Amino acid sequence: MREEEYKTKKFVLSFISHHFVACELATCRFDHRSQFIQLISYLVTYFYVMDFNAMLSNLKRDAAAASASESTLKRRLKINEEEVSISGSSTTTTKKQIRPFPTKQVNKIYLVCPPNVQTGGPEAMHQLCDKINAKETNVSSFMLYVEDRGGRAHFVKHAKSLAAYSIYPNLKVCASLEDADTESCLIIWPECWTNLIDALQTGEHQKAIWWLSVNNNNGKFQEWCRRDILHLYQSEYAKCHIIKNLEKTASQINDVEAFITKQVLPMTEYIPQRHGCQFKGLPLEHEILYNPLKGIHYTDEIRRRGESKFLFTPIGGKKRLSPLEVTKLLSQAKVYIDFGPHPGMDRLPREAAIANCIVITNKEGAAFHDEDVPIPADYKIGTFDVERIHKLLKDSVENYKEKTKEFDSYRNWISSQETKMETCVERLITSVVTERSP
Repeated sequence: MREEEYKTKKFVLSFISHHFVACELATCRFDHRSQFIQLISYLVTYFYVMDFNAMLSNLKRDAAAASASESTLKRRLKINEEEVSISGSSTTTTKKQIRPFPTKQVNKIYLVCPPNVQTGGPEAMHQLCDKINAKETNVSSFMLYVEDRGGRAHFVKHAKSLAAYSIYPNLKVCASLEDADTESCLIIWPECWTNLIDALQTGEHQKAIWWLSVNNNNGKFQEWCRRDILHLYQSEYAKCHIIKNLEKTASQINDVEAFITKQVLPMTEYIPQRHGCQFKGLPLEHEILYNPLKGIHYTDEIRRRGESKFLFTPIGGKKRLSPLEVTKLLSQAKVYIDFGPHPGMDRLPREAAIANCIVITNKEGAAFHDEDVPIPADYKIGTFDVERIHKLLKDSVENYKEKTKEFDSYRNWISSQETKMETCVERLITSVVTERSP
């Protein structure tokens, strides 16, 4: 092997490995992990067995094939329009048929969720399942555990709910995909999986998207003129996102206001009281907590300005903390700062407030809306100003007992969210059952 060729191959392998590890695996984007592993295996194989030109040729060939496959899949899954070709002697006309808004009463609701995951989104799905079944109605709800396998929704048989979700006593789990194969079934998808909404191999069923965030969808959903999809929003931020996009398609919808009234419904979630009581009274060992995975460039600047004055502690980082460990850490802190993107009504600011932390945020995403993050205005930073933030931190740490009382109304608001979710569930059932014909 010539030295120049060896160096070139070594550089390509090193660069691509580093790029995928840093940008994909480190951010837990599991949908690309199989592609990453396949690519590295190609590189290793070609590095030692084939010549460099062959390696590039084969990679280009496989990339083109993958792109073509993806395009085919997108065309196949785009079912909001059914094209019916009418052939004449010299021309062909295409007629587009828009799927209508469902009118059939719902008697079963399925909540799509990855199995064996305890994070905010999956827990919200389990909460919704629990609250629907707690209502004395003819509607039953089931967890539908699904995996995303290369853009295809794979039903996970024999999956069970995690022990952590045993605090929700009314959970049921879908045992067979055939149970969801009727027009009276509603399947609710998380916003991060809108690409799979038509990929589940069942027959006719109704569909909904629960927008637990905006940013985590990454713009994947673009079929805003679809009338067969119900939109549920967890935050005011998500509601504004949905309505803005629906209004853009107003020319394709006869009565956009009626469309929004029928198909855009609120659905919040809440912070369960799991472990908080057992950590009350612990010494406040941590002055300022921050999330090392969000807004870290802002946090680093704040730390550089105040690290000699304050003690900053990350929540996790290299080691992922369990929910119990996070609760304990929050219970021993005075201040929690969050200068991340706030893709939805995030859990950490609420959990921090419940643990009696003072909460300081920016005004990005959901944090811009007082409906989503109703903390005192002085603790929301619109334009990043490290000196202002430093003074605010100093005042918060030194006068903690006094300043934390300013968040009592926020804590009361958080405590009311479970009741609000029950109201949202009643409205959902009214929309998909009571207001429809059998």
